Amino acid sequence: MKRLAGILSSITFKLALIYTLIFGVSVGVLFYFVYFSTTGFVVQQKEAAIEADVTGFQETFERSGVTGLIIAVNRRASPGTNRDGIYLLVDSVGNTLAGNLRSWPRNAVADDLWVNFTINDLRRAEAETADVRAKQYVVQGGQQNYMLLVGRDVRDAREFRSRLLDSLNVGLAITLALGVFGGLIFSSTIMRRIAAITRTCRRIMSGDLSQRVAVSRQNDELGQLSLSINAMLDQIERLMNGMRQVSDNVAHDLRTPLTRLRSRLESALRHMDNPAERETIEGAIADADSLLATFAALLRIARAEAGSQRNFVDINLNALAEEVVDLYGPLAEEKGLEFVTQFDEGLTARGDPNLIAQALANLIDNAVKYTQKGAVTVALSQIEGRPAFVVADTGPGVPEAYRGKVLERLFRLEQSRTSPGSGLGLSLVAAVAKSHGLDLRLEDNMPGLRVVLRFPAHLATVGEGKGDAKAPKPQAKPRPEAASETKPPADAQAA
Repeated sequence: MKRLAGILSSITFKLALIYTLIFGVSVGVLFYFVYFSTTGFVVQQKEAAIEADVTGFQETFERSGVTGLIIAVNRRASPGTNRDGIYLLVDSVGNTLAGNLRSWPRNAVADDLWVNFTINDLRRAEAETADVRAKQYVVQGGQQNYMLLVGRDVRDAREFRSRLLDSLNVGLAITLALGVFGGLIFSSTIMRRIAAITRTCRRIMSGDLSQRVAVSRQNDELGQLSLSINAMLDQIERLMNGMRQVSDNVAHDLRTPLTRLRSRLESALRHMDNPAERETIEGAIADADSLLATFAALLRIARAEAGSQRNFVDINLNALAEEVVDLYGPLAEEKGLEFVTQFDEGLTARGDPNLIAQALANLIDNAVKYTQKGAVTVALSQIEGRPAFVVADTGPGVPEAYRGKVLERLFRLEQSRTSPGSGLGLSLVAAVAKSHGLDLRLEDNMPGLRVVLRFPAHLATVGEGKGDAKAPKPQAKPRPEAASETKPPADAQAA
């Protein structure tokens, strides 16, 4: 049913339906033109036969008078001579002289010389009802005038007209039905090929740049489109590999001199006795640490955004969460915060354990850092049947207007600019969420912030988690105020 609904809503089926409607209207116009032309021709044939009979009777009357006319009318009215002919000759007072009608029809509807009526008293072996189209005229015979009625039974013409109309209607219905059926087949065929392209594009969007669109027929439009997409992907993969190589080279070239600079500053600090000079060098060391942390965070974000689902494994989410929260429980207690954990059992999912652990660590780190009093809650539960991490705090929170901005790199709220950090924490969380297809939501905890990180349906599983991969423990500083120097703040407040 879902597949049929997809076909019915597809652009190919809509185009096929529009073409079918246009073709159906064209066929309908053609059919009804044939119908009116054919039925009009049949009526014209009937009237031409009546005119021929009238002409013959006039010639007979001019040659043989009334007696010859009576003989001619009776001869034409004979069932063996003309079965559908209707004839009647009466005198001036209405007495029947010849023909196959007993009397002049009373229900005749006159249309100038032509009359239409229904009669059921034909002078035949069996009484029949006839629908008659006839012509009437006056025969002047000396001192007395006579009335002559010449017509045809048009029942067969009306029957033909009705059957022709029914046949054309059935033909039009069959044409439309075949058009819709053909549209379904056409749309289904196109949709299968488009669906294959879409599936491949989604795998590529998830980070697997090695995927390519299968090309079954290269000589049609979709085949050419697939070839163009594959060529574009080849170029993108080459560019991505080049950027990754450049990033690695830059990382090595910058981190090495920064690390060497920090080491020299520490060496100088050990030989420094002047308090003012020591304070200056300590500030320089802190700045170097901040640069190293920022650069490392940018590299982690880039790698998270370029993550591939080929690296995904089954993760025991309970074990991963316990390992991460073990690092932050002492930090929360040191600040006098209540640290609450609520983990449902048996929840597993597929993903990169290192990235998932780093994202969760960033969220908890920031919640602890920006909560001055109250509690930090870390929960693992099912939301709408899918595993989800929830990190809530009672800190200052994030205004609703800024909840989209805090996901951007290097963006920080005014109240957090005096705190350590580079504004890259939530950027990393957002990058991990994007590479895994996670649902990331920032909500009001009243007071504080509530962050929900929910796994998608195709990655979520529920099981015992035995044998699942565990993430390495993220490194944490022993002092809360220095935590952002090794890891960028992950919560919205740190952004």
